[in-house]
Amino acid sequence: MKKNNLFIFTLIISIGFSCSGGGSNNGLSDNNNAVCIWDNVSLKESPEESGKWLSSISIGETTTYLDKSKEDKSGKKRITYINVKLKDGKEGWVQSDFVIVNSKAAAIIENSEMYSRPDLLNKTGKSFSKMDIIAVKSEKDGFIEVAGKRKDGKWIEMGWLKSKSVTYSDVDIAVAKFASKALEISDLNKRYEAINEILNNSDFSGSIFLSSLPKKEIGKEEIVSDTVKVE
Repeated sequence: MKKNNLFIFTLIISIGFSCSGGGSNNGLSDNNNAVCIWDNVSLKESPEESGKWLSSISIGETTTYLDKSKEDKSGKKRITYINVKLKDGKEGWVQSDFVIVNSKAAAIIENSEMYSRPDLLNKTGKSFSKMDIIAVKSEKDGFIEVAGKRKDGKWIEMGWLKSKSVTYSDVDIAVAKFASKALEISDLNKRYEAINEILNNSDFSGSIFLSSLPKKEIGKEEIVSDTVKVE
């Protein structure tokens, strides 16, 4: 009888552990999540350079990885594609360089130092900028492992940031995308129009980034804010 009770107890503990998970990502993401870290990435009907275009995937967009990958050798260099499904149900193939499987989308809250390992001793001298959009792969000892393109970088990079550096809010990620583009507009009037469109969009209300966006003062030709000034 005691042996039976011990077996049942052990079985319950095992099931409980399986349900809670023991992965290194500490519950940051579903294993099938694949986050896009480049803007306007092509979703194709087939895993090849000449594959029919189906749709574009936005930076920060989360897709579902369908557990299939194929290598295209038809071009000058080999390209690996993975099979994903968008939230509207559309399925296709995307270059694996631009999506991070088993990750969670996030946006940088403030300029954040990048580390080569989850240790304060391993600074790289590089940093992600406020409103950069990244994919978070795992968390360890107050650090998060990330992948993405830095505002000052030329290509996708991987490293570690402090956990407090990011927001996982869908609204914040959307505002980060559109605000970053708006702030790059050289024409002041057009820049203000783009920013004003963001500020007046009720879908974006509550984002932590709205208060730091520059606002145009009435009767002046410059855009000012407490954090940004463009003349």
